[in-house]
Amino acid sequence: MAISLNDIYFIIVEPQTPGNIGSICRACTNMGIRNVVLVNPVDYLVDDTFRLGWGSEALIRSLRVVNTVDEITSEMAITAGTTQRKRENQCPLFSPRELIAELDHLPAGTKVGILFGRENNGLNNEELLACNYQTTIPSAVSYPAMNLSQAVMVYGYELFQAANENPSPYNWELATKTEQERLYDLIGGAVETLPFKTRNGTAAFVNLFRRVLGRTRLEARDVRVLYKLFGLIKRK
Repeated sequence: MAISLNDIYFIIVEPQTPGNIGSICRACTNMGIRNVVLVNPVDYLVDDTFRLGWGSEALIRSLRVVNTVDEITSEMAITAGTTQRKRENQCPLFSPRELIAELDHLPAGTKVGILFGRENNGLNNEELLACNYQTTIPSAVSYPAMNLSQAVMVYGYELFQAANENPSPYNWELATKTEQERLYDLIGGAVETLPFKTRNGTAAFVNLFRRVLGRTRLEARDVRVLYKLFGLIKRK
């Protein structure tokens, strides 16, 4: 696989305890994950963070902090949301190893964001829906109670193991998250112009496209073709 650990971003959404942030940094340091982003975290520059993050002080002090999920995911080409819950109309749930196989053949420099949710209730439906992939860690029990830092360690380990595989010879030029979102907006605008109404409304109809296209490796030229197609539909 051509992906480098330098291109992997662990995005921790609204972490609620400094100790977990320290444990996450300790796991990431051991697995070579250097890009860790906190979304709207608690105040974490406290003793608990450094105590549980022993050996990862440099990463703790260099953590990037943003206010919203969109602020960081807009920079990613691919995003994967982690979850342990089963939902209605569930997208396919990839294990960490299966997810890495899906990310095969990515060119160097492709930014991949893996989102980890809140300690009490994980990622919400809207955050998961905006991801290209949804992923879960298989367990021996129906309702696993895995600590946030444990989940980070599992994904970090699998990525670390996979990072040394051989790259693909194909030069992928993946669409950015911003380009993808522009496409979904254009699809929604085109659907609104049709002489009939969809059963559950435009937003639900566009989500069907998200479900299909979000799991593909959309290149920038693919998105441009779809721009043209739905632009023509809207004009006609």
